[in-house]
Amino acid sequence: MTKVEHPVVSIVILNYNGKPFLDRCLTSLFNQTISAFEILFIDNASTDGSVDYTKERFGNDSRLKIIANSINYGPIEGNNIGMRLANNYSQYILLLNNDTELPPGWLSCMIGALELDPNIGAACSKQLMMDDRGRLQGLGSFIDPCGFNYQLGENEIDKGQYGSSTLEIFAGGTTALFIRTQLLKKIGSLDSKYVHGFDDVDFCWRIKLSGYKVVCVSKCSMYHKVAGTTRKVNLKNVLFHREKNRIMTAVKNYSLSYQIRIMPIIFTFDFLQIIWFASKRNSQMFRAIVKAIVWDMKNAKYIWYRHLQIKYFVRKVPDEKIVREMRKINLLELRHRIGTLS
Repeated sequence: MTKVEHPVVSIVILNYNGKPFLDRCLTSLFNQTISAFEILFIDNASTDGSVDYTKERFGNDSRLKIIANSINYGPIEGNNIGMRLANNYSQYILLLNNDTELPPGWLSCMIGALELDPNIGAACSKQLMMDDRGRLQGLGSFIDPCGFNYQLGENEIDKGQYGSSTLEIFAGGTTALFIRTQLLKKIGSLDSKYVHGFDDVDFCWRIKLSGYKVVCVSKCSMYHKVAGTTRKVNLKNVLFHREKNRIMTAVKNYSLSYQIRIMPIIFTFDFLQIIWFASKRNSQMFRAIVKAIVWDMKNAKYIWYRHLQIKYFVRKVPDEKIVREMRKINLLELRHRIGTLS
């Protein structure tokens, strides 16, 4: 295979002990109908022989570049490493999970949609479940003003109900996210402080603040092995990261004037959660929320510094426009969310 000097897209695949998924993922990439791409295979110090397997199975294709990290940088910083190493000529960067499979025309379908609309800053596609290919994992997500995330189409049977148009969404997950490369210099990379979850929401929020759209190209479909390479996380850690990230995201991305309006509501909801878990004698969940609030307080200097960066170097769009693109707060759904963690 001739080396591609000027790839249209740099594909970042992060791997940590994902050897069982690599053949299907990489084979589907090399079978794409277009060939103007490079693959940056970022290995986070795997111990399952992933690097040797990838070299042996796919190493003859010069479009594949293997970067073997000596330590595990985690999923967010691992993706950042890949984006920093992307070819300067690439028009797009694709963050792609290793537990995915792409139909042969997927790359050309996605690139075609992006080239039709220069105002698209990031795009995902329809995601179907690998083990139940008629069922949706989702088509991106929306948040409400308090920062709670709702996946569009999650777990629905795919009956074509979302059509074949390009849908404007709030955030596309990093399972398979196209990003217009030129935006990175302006909005920055993923924030590794998030650790688990919300990094995609924060990243896409910044894209929207810069004046670009985030969309789902629903005519393009791919498959994802849900939680294929994600370790199980216990519920108290899920709640801790959700709450710390929700607060951090709001402070970073809302203007100060809008924070004055929304932060009392956010903290009121956290207070109600604390009361709920205390009434259920669920001390682990109680402590997780308190720990999240304390974490944000300890990291207030960093969070506010990032807020100022966004204010002065990213923001072109007022909060009112961003909030109109959010989902309305649904108290019954939020009550259900607390209950499922009890």
